[in-house]
Amino acid sequence: MKIELARHSGFCMGVRDAIVRIVTELNTADDEICVYGPLIHNQQTIDILQKRGLRTIDSLDDIDDRAIVIRTHGIPIASLRDIKSRSSRCINLTCPRVSKVQGIIKKYSAAGHYTIIIGDRDHAEVLGLKSYAAAGVTVVSDEGAIDRIPHAEKYIVVSQTTQDLDQFNRLIGIISARLKNLTIFNTICDSTHNRQNDIQCGIKRGIDTLVVVGGKHSANTMRLAQMGHEAGITTFHVETEAELSEGNFATSNYVLVTAGASTPAWIINNVMEKLYRIKQKRRGMFVNIVTRCMEFLLQTNILSSVAAFFITLFALKFIGTAPDFRMAAVSLLYIFAMYTINNYFEIEFLFTRSPVKYAIQRKYKHILTPLAVIALLVSMLLVASSGLLVFSVYLVSVLLGSLYSTHFVKNLVHSLKIRLFQKMYNLKNVVSSFGWVIITTLIPVLYYGAKFSSAIALGIFVFSMILLRDIVLDIIAFQGDLIFGRQSLPTMLGMRKTGRLYYSIILTVTVIFALLSIFEGRYRFLIFLLVLFYFGFVYTVIVHKNYYVALKYEMLADMNFLLFIALYFAV
Repeated sequence: MKIELARHSGFCMGVRDAIVRIVTELNTADDEICVYGPLIHNQQTIDILQKRGLRTIDSLDDIDDRAIVIRTHGIPIASLRDIKSRSSRCINLTCPRVSKVQGIIKKYSAAGHYTIIIGDRDHAEVLGLKSYAAAGVTVVSDEGAIDRIPHAEKYIVVSQTTQDLDQFNRLIGIISARLKNLTIFNTICDSTHNRQNDIQCGIKRGIDTLVVVGGKHSANTMRLAQMGHEAGITTFHVETEAELSEGNFATSNYVLVTAGASTPAWIINNVMEKLYRIKQKRRGMFVNIVTRCMEFLLQTNILSSVAAFFITLFALKFIGTAPDFRMAAVSLLYIFAMYTINNYFEIEFLFTRSPVKYAIQRKYKHILTPLAVIALLVSMLLVASSGLLVFSVYLVSVLLGSLYSTHFVKNLVHSLKIRLFQKMYNLKNVVSSFGWVIITTLIPVLYYGAKFSSAIALGIFVFSMILLRDIVLDIIAFQGDLIFGRQSLPTMLGMRKTGRLYYSIILTVTVIFALLSIFEGRYRFLIFLLVLFYFGFVYTVIVHKNYYVALKYEMLADMNFLLFIALYFAV
């Protein structure tokens, strides 16, 4: 079964900018943020934003001295003026494309043009557009409405921005044949046209199944599903991946996935993930078993834990010490325990970041959590004979790592209201990378002793390897993190600055590690720079993508661990 994601899917420019602005307000504003009417036509996103403090109101009765948001579809001009005069702040998130249509209607109405709007008469955008037509307006949803257009000396014709292009052209043809003095504006958003064109091109390529992801009440999404039905293609209009089952695709050979302009990337990713798993099942028992095993190793952090085992052995080999499997086991047990405990406390974030990990962690939490506790106890017994300093460092790491994601610590950090401290705390990937360095590198170096230059070389290498991996995972989960308010380097810096930082880390660490390794005479360890170069390759693969099959790209990111282990045995 071939699965293809339509080129133009998910958030359009107007929705994306509105979400970014709302998230910024929720992160920084001290006052309550209220939006007049639904911000966008996607209930899942609205539900998440409401949990974060955004309030949706349906009346302007009680808006005095409150911060009011104007939704992306726009609102009637009288309501806009009322909000501006009475609210403490008016945050206008009307899509620029909609604002442009409002401006056209306002300008030509002032010059005496009667307005004809081709669109859905009850749509929120159309209700707002009508209010700008001071010289009169008729909404044309079908051919019958054209007969109700009154006589006027001159007309303008505009369209709802999410209108179907074929429908617009057909109605324009009829209107042009009946009325004179028409000034016509095709105000259909390119985003809408491009989505519809993707489906038309997919039909020509021979798709036999169409999956449309988006709100059941979204006009542009409903039209995409309608196109599939009209073409006689098996079509599923879903809001989440939970509405799809393996049986839906028993006869499918070529599936095209598309999504409405208000559909967030994390929902699209989850749908793609579900389809990918269905595809894997259809490849046969052997492929399915191998895939499931890889899923389990990745999502239960067993692969990461095994990597920690070999990183410690690598550190010992680098400083010229014989392998210490006790120290390596401590690293393995600690990493497994910390990831499992933190996943337990952040289970709600896993749903958007990785639905497969969410499912596995939820299914096996009654096994994984006790195992994590046992792993910590065993690791403490193993490290107890390593001296007071090493044991103290380890205990502090266990304490901080275990408490990091708890609600108590989160509330404590929030209550301090120190912005810099909060940002440092929220950069979990940086904190996690330091944790890896302490357990896999610092503790062995403290126990066995090593030159300062060797310790620095090992520290920056391990830190960068884990940080680069975490940045890749953060990029995959970018939109979900943004909406849920989970701060990461991409959400704090933006994708472009994150990319520059990413390549700078690779370049800087390559130079420092190479110089220190050569200075120490550890020439053979230069081969481990292939791990950093691999991350450069992974970044170039994913950076231009908008949507991800999380399992597929998480596997790609964690192949670095397998590469690292292979290099360990090679040297």
